[in-house]
Amino acid sequence: MLYALSAFSQTTSTCDGGRFYDELYQVDVTTNVEYGQNTNFSGQNQKLRFNFYEPQGDTLEKRPLIIWAFGGSFLFGDKLSPDIVRLSNEFASRGYTCAAIDYRLFFYPINQEQTLKAVVRAVHDMKAAVRFFRKDALTANVYNIDPDRIFVGGVSAGGITAVQVGYLNLTEEIPAAIVADSAAFGGIEGISGNPGYPSNPNLIINLCGAVGDTNWMIPSDVPIVSLHGTSDGTVPYGSQEIEVTGTPIGFFVDGSGSLHVRADNVGIDNLLYTWQGVGHTPFINTSNGAINEAYMDTVVRTTRDFMLPYACREINTVGFNEPSAALEFLVYPNPASGQVRINFASGAPTGLQLTITDMAGKVIVQAPVQQGQISAVIEIETLVPGIYFVQAMHGAQIVNKKLVVY
Repeated sequence: MLYALSAFSQTTSTCDGGRFYDELYQVDVTTNVEYGQNTNFSGQNQKLRFNFYEPQGDTLEKRPLIIWAFGGSFLFGDKLSPDIVRLSNEFASRGYTCAAIDYRLFFYPINQEQTLKAVVRAVHDMKAAVRFFRKDALTANVYNIDPDRIFVGGVSAGGITAVQVGYLNLTEEIPAAIVADSAAFGGIEGISGNPGYPSNPNLIINLCGAVGDTNWMIPSDVPIVSLHGTSDGTVPYGSQEIEVTGTPIGFFVDGSGSLHVRADNVGIDNLLYTWQGVGHTPFINTSNGAINEAYMDTVVRTTRDFMLPYACREINTVGFNEPSAALEFLVYPNPASGQVRINFASGAPTGLQLTITDMAGKVIVQAPVQQGQISAVIEIETLVPGIYFVQAMHGAQIVNKKLVVY
């Protein structure tokens, strides 16, 4: 696995009792809610719908939402794809809400121009779904969504869609092959519904997807977690020509490996989990829809842990002193085993001393940090399970945060 962290936004939220981490709820599902409509490949008007998954009996007023898009090469598939149903149930049982969406499918012939148009149609539809929930949050508030915690994710083609929703956000980024038709398509935002509300997501979940060009990723962009196999022959792990149903289309994309490097270079918080020597979407058998439990478990755990600080905004902290801006930091994951990461909201100040102590205050681990460093990884394999404290000392100021090692 490869990790990279940058500053998290931290505001007060609900994360009591294992919410967003443990399976705490039964799940209620509302089916086929219309969120928009647009003209499909055949020239017909298509209504766009989602299935909504939510924790049963939940009373939280502002809940994070994950909008999921299925895979299928932009040619086939639907929101009842077993992996999307499974992911929606997994995260709704942990306190998230999830919307598994339809988006417009099909294109012909299989070439660069038609493929790109299919991608843009899907991106426009997902953006309309983001706007739908922001509109609802600011008007009828049927779904009790926090408009500042809307995450988008998807598998394969759905992952490509989610990544583009996050990073294809300037008119000049529209691929040259479809620039001439972009106005008719609706430009960057599209015309699939709910105009007048922001379509930007707050986090991206990329399962075997890619970005059209890593140069679209800039320092202010949203965080992303990716899982991808190095032997993926459908959506490349690195930078390579993409194939649709085995047909090269003359268009290169940057898969999760390249996306991770770019995110590191420009300071976008990101996590990449790499399956070495593994092919496309190993968590589901695309021929029969069977879930591979081992791979799916990795998907759930990895995305759960990465999203946790963004869903909670405040996790497992014990401050003996009120932290200054210079000493504000995040301990993640928590609980942890093997490694723990320390993220400094404003970069480490000069002369900072970072240690891990036991309950008695004895220093167990010392971790050198440099001025301006955004994150540090500390090896904790030798620590026995229990409660420790990550201590940051800068002059007369000391800030302690609880760390649970399992």
